[in-house]
Order: sequence, then structure tokens, then C-alpha cells
Amino acid sequence: MSNAAVIEYAVKQLFENRTEEHKVLIDSLDMLLEKKFDDKLAGVLEGLNRVRVASNVIDRNVQMGLEFWNHYFVVNNAKALGSTDKHKTVQVIEAEELIKKRIGHNRQKKIDWENKRMKSGE
Repeated sequence: MSNAAVIEYAVKQLFENRTEEHKVLIDSLDMLLEKKFDDKLAGVLEGLNRVRVASNVIDRNVQMGLEFWNHYFVVNNAKALGSTDKHKTVQVIEAEELIKKRIGHNRQKKIDWENKRMKSGE
């Protein structure tokens, strides 16, 4: 029987036999559902924690970059912004390629880690 069929059967039996004798069944179902919920919640909380840590690092790095560029523009008395829409240097193109490669590498590491975790959990 599937998990859903077992739970459906247990609930049906509960309603058909609402007596103190079946308190054990109620307690067993409660423990089973609580354990399943806790297992799922733990995975979600782990993922949320990783996102929080990553966003803190990203925020710090962005703030540092903004401070640097603000200082640079003040010191050099910049009158206009030479945006990448107007001109892309070779160095910016190289940086973009490096970041794309790094993101791809990190994504592959995550996929490999998830696959390893799934295989060990089976």
C-alpha cells in the first residue's frame, strides 16, 4: 500500500471506531505525521539558511563595490558614466566569461552533491 492509502485507511478506521481503544492509533498517526513534517521542514530550513548566508555575502560585496566606485568617481571628478551599454572593454568581457564559468561550475557541484545525497539516502 502507498503512504496515502495507509493514512486513508487509518483515518477511515478511526472514524468507524471512535473509542478509547484506538487512542494508540491516533498517537501513532500523530507521531508519523510530525516526523514527516519535521523531516521536510529541516530540508527547507537548511536551504533557507544557505540562501541567507549567500545573500549576506553578496550584500556585503555589493556595498563594498558601491563605496569603492563612489570614491573613485569623487576622486576623479567624473562628469559622466561610461556604461557597458556604450562600451565594453576586453577586461569586462573576460570578467563576464569568468563569472559565467564560475556559476556553471558551482551549479554542477550542487547538482553532484544533491545526486550523491539522494543516492546515499535511498
